[in-house]
Amino acid sequence: MRIERTGQSMSKLLTSLEEDLRREDITHIERVPTPRPGERYREVVFRYFTEFGIATVYIRIKSHNFERRYVITAKYDWTVGGIVEGWIVEGDVVRIYEPVAMSLEDIGKTLDYFGETFWKAEEKLLGQKMVRAYTED
Repeated sequence: MRIERTGQSMSKLLTSLEEDLRREDITHIERVPTPRPGERYREVVFRYFTEFGIATVYIRIKSHNFERRYVITAKYDWTVGGIVEGWIVEGDVVRIYEPVAMSLEDIGKTLDYFGETFWKAEEKLLGQKMVRAYTED
């Protein structure tokens, strides 16, 4: 694997994640930790964050043309507050983004936003699979 330091802020990584989740050609998405039925993903992640002071999420997005794996870690530092860092793995390249400080409130808002964005991507993908299954019969 080759490691590249992008020199870009985590906000650029989050923008890339948002763009990928809104793509029309997604064939597969997954995230870890996986919530149990009836649980919201963002609640699981925020619970880890508040109980342990750190939470890491893994998100994989695939299409016929690409696969990207996102790794995002939020941790709480008692002196600075929340720190978010992450990287994108694509093929054999790991692109590392610069960590940013975020307030707990902003981390919560970001979790909510991306939780909703991921949910919409899942719904869209499921709808596409249902249409394909229906039209194949």
